[in-house]
Amino acid sequence: MANWKKWWITLTMLIQGLIGGIVILLWIFRHEPWTLELNRWLLTTPGQYTIIGLASYIILMAIIVMGSSIFRPTTSKQLIIARNGARHISVDRAAVEKSICLSLSSFGLYNPTAKVKLLKNRQEADVTVTGMLSTHSNPELLKTSLTDAIENDLQTNFTIGLRKLQVKLEPYNYKKTVIVV
Repeated sequence: MANWKKWWITLTMLIQGLIGGIVILLWIFRHEPWTLELNRWLLTTPGQYTIIGLASYIILMAIIVMGSSIFRPTTSKQLIIARNGARHISVDRAAVEKSICLSLSSFGLYNPTAKVKLLKNRQEADVTVTGMLSTHSNPELLKTSLTDAIENDLQTNFTIGLRKLQVKLEPYNYKKTVIVV
């Protein structure tokens, strides 16, 4: 999870915790003079608007947290590709990445790498391909043929669909070393 997401969730949950703590303190110390004064203020019109605003904030944050946890795609390091009763066949993410790199070897790319996110709920994969163009490759035709080759490789070898493909190619550079797959 990204660092900014952790801080955002921490801040929103901290505000909810503070609101809950204040409500609990008001209930525990309900006969103290400061709580009686605060309770009188809460019965006024600005106090009622404050209560409505805080309750709306808590409800909105609960809906956002539940929605993001329900609709977030679930990724995993292993994906079950076939089931038969209690038996199942799973494939590892590293195996899928190696298979994609091997299928890219015929396109004349130098240093091809593939990063795969396996989506459990959809039986699909998000693929990011990076590589260096050789002098023999045609960049215009390369993206469509890469898409077809990766989609075919995923479907025939693993029965996984391709959801999203990102291709990041850079021109050939004499200063970088070339790794042959």
